[in-house]
Amino acid sequence: MNRPPHEPLSPDRRLTADERALVWTKPPTHAESDEERRISREVRRNWHRGDLKIATILLEGDAGSGKTQLAKALSANFGLPYTKITCFADMDKTDVIGAILPVIAPERQQGLEPDDRTALQALYASDGFRGAGELIADALGLTPESASARLKRLIGLVSAQAGGEAVAYRFYPSEIVRAFERGYLLEIQEPTVIRDAAVLMALNAALEPDGALNLPTGLLRRHPDFVAVITTNRGYAGVRPLNEALRDRVQHAEKMDLPAREVMIGRAAAKTGCRDIRALGTLADVILALDRTAKAHAIKGVAGMRSYFAWADAVADGVDARETLYTKVIYKISTDPEEVKLLEEALAQGGLFRELEDLDAATAREPRDGGEPSDRRRETRAAETEPDSEKEMDIEKEMKIKQEMEKETKIEIKTWGAAESVLEDGSEPEADGERALALKRSADSEDGSSGASAKDAAMERSDREEDGAPRVHGAGQDEASAEEVKQREKAFRRQLNQEARGAVEGSMHQGVKLVVHRPGFDEADERAYGRLRAELLPVVREIAAQTLPLLEHEQAPDFARHQFYGARFQADSAARRDFRHFAKKRPPSDSPSLAVGLRIDESGSMAAFGRLEAARRAAVAVYEFCAMCGIPVLIYGDTADVSRLEQMSVYAYADPAGPDAGDRFRLMGIRARGNNRDGMALRIAADRLAGMPQSAKLLISVSDGQPKAMDDYAGERAARDMRAAISDYERKGVAFVAAAIGQDKEIIGRIYGGERFLDIAKLEDLPAKLVRIVARHL
Repeated sequence: MNRPPHEPLSPDRRLTADERALVWTKPPTHAESDEERRISREVRRNWHRGDLKIATILLEGDAGSGKTQLAKALSANFGLPYTKITCFADMDKTDVIGAILPVIAPERQQGLEPDDRTALQALYASDGFRGAGELIADALGLTPESASARLKRLIGLVSAQAGGEAVAYRFYPSEIVRAFERGYLLEIQEPTVIRDAAVLMALNAALEPDGALNLPTGLLRRHPDFVAVITTNRGYAGVRPLNEALRDRVQHAEKMDLPAREVMIGRAAAKTGCRDIRALGTLADVILALDRTAKAHAIKGVAGMRSYFAWADAVADGVDARETLYTKVIYKISTDPEEVKLLEEALAQGGLFRELEDLDAATAREPRDGGEPSDRRRETRAAETEPDSEKEMDIEKEMKIKQEMEKETKIEIKTWGAAESVLEDGSEPEADGERALALKRSADSEDGSSGASAKDAAMERSDREEDGAPRVHGAGQDEASAEEVKQREKAFRRQLNQEARGAVEGSMHQGVKLVVHRPGFDEADERAYGRLRAELLPVVREIAAQTLPLLEHEQAPDFARHQFYGARFQADSAARRDFRHFAKKRPPSDSPSLAVGLRIDESGSMAAFGRLEAARRAAVAVYEFCAMCGIPVLIYGDTADVSRLEQMSVYAYADPAGPDAGDRFRLMGIRARGNNRDGMALRIAADRLAGMPQSAKLLISVSDGQPKAMDDYAGERAARDMRAAISDYERKGVAFVAAAIGQDKEIIGRIYGGERFLDIAKLEDLPAKLVRIVARHL
């Protein structure tokens, strides 16, 4: 038989007065969500079922989606004291378990700073009911992260003040240990930002169903009423994927998104007292449209329920909806001009700007009443005193009437189309009806991935020489003449040719006549690149948004010794009297430790079935992603048998050492040409990568067929050569991946091996898949 919905999970348990004060009380405006009902039902159903008991819950969703509110509501439903910890990047085990602090005499405390004495006295006066971090945070008014840093500083200071005397130690448990021991509902906020894997391992131990923590004071068993609610955002700066071991300990998970339109309206009406259902519906439509647009274009900000409530409250107080749209909603999502323009375009295409203007115009026509704003929409004080149930019933009736009179606005947002959406000449087909959103650059935004300004880009444009050859202008025309730029480019091309010949020396390709080219570009190439970049940027930015936090937390492999605290205990320093007995990892490095190379097969068969366009799009996507993440990237194309004097041609489209910033425009010169001598191409590109200082190198080869060139370079002979090239450069630290996009996928798979082979079934998936490969290798 099911218990009543708000009966405590353990009715026989008696809470202290302090613990009862920690049980959350629902405010009158609280509206029970489907997630709350579902979790409460499942937890109660399985509470006494042994291994099926639900005691660890994951709430994952955007900011403002109600995760913390739901965690508090569960405290009220289960009758459990509520507490929380907010995780931060530099958490270590002392933040999970607690800290051992020396107890020193009052006279020795006088050598400390006033704030340190205050924190120490708060700790010494504690009865153990509260965690050490919380005590210091309250005593000094600090954030949890600052309180943790202060506690670690105190450990060193107090140890130094001990002066070599016999010292007594006291253990101060963390908030996690307190909840674990006493059976509270603990909200663990944002564990995905934690850098140190050892901290996550300690959390894993606390979340085991029958877990125990090995504390300095002894073994501590998990209280049977302990419930952990993990709340985490998706896709924000500093957020990493949730640790798999931690996720495996979750018994129930909820995906927290914006609720349905009707639910949003009902909650806003209850929260703000606004009874104008039409106005709340229009504001909800705008929030939903902005949320879809932000996700489609990988904009990091969020249009959530908090923004909706704040906006609805302002509108109910008589402020124009259009006027407050930016300050209450859009600028909370982003202030970047390019991203704001995307959001504005979505609202304009859905007719929502017009609806906001109509709403403000209708409000302005309402008669004034007693000096109050003419467009005030709040319910009267008498209405506010109605019971919640009656108020919600009235709101539901009004909403049903409104739903019959109006249609819900629907907006379709297209991010980027298939390869066939761009014609061979670089133009776009005419669209009937709806048009896809295009990423547009505002006047003050950056141009392209290299960070060059519009002025610099204009300097990089090229004309044609009298003989038709491309004339490349450098980005620094103010400092160097066009002739100097031309000479630098010539010297760089000579260097590439010398290094390429050195790379194949001693191989079967030593006598092959080789030429390395640096293709030029013109204004048509710049325009074509801009179109491709606009189509691909949303998916590239989405993957970059997930990857950049990983680069922020990239740690050096070595440890700093002789620290007051850290992840490792140094047994060889135990005899030291300065208490520096630990080692911890050094800070993250300043730049990514990965270099990327992309080799593109430019054989004649690439012209068929849209393969060449897919390869070109993939090159643009990889270039943009690497530029966003600060990863050096080289992109080479190759073909064979152009003439008897040029048996092997390599096209250096992008190279980190290039003397100008026009590499991205050169990618538009990728085209189908002749045969393919793959083993030679792999050696040249891999040798260039191997000479880079990064610790990891990744070379991706995009090809549609097996190797074939004149003088019997084909079949098993060519396959052996390719395997030898891969083996030689893997020993030098270069990792290989082959993306097969043609009919010879099985042969390519056998040459590279299953662990290096990527089968591209749909050409339109190629750009995103290659970018994700690069992201995974980070």
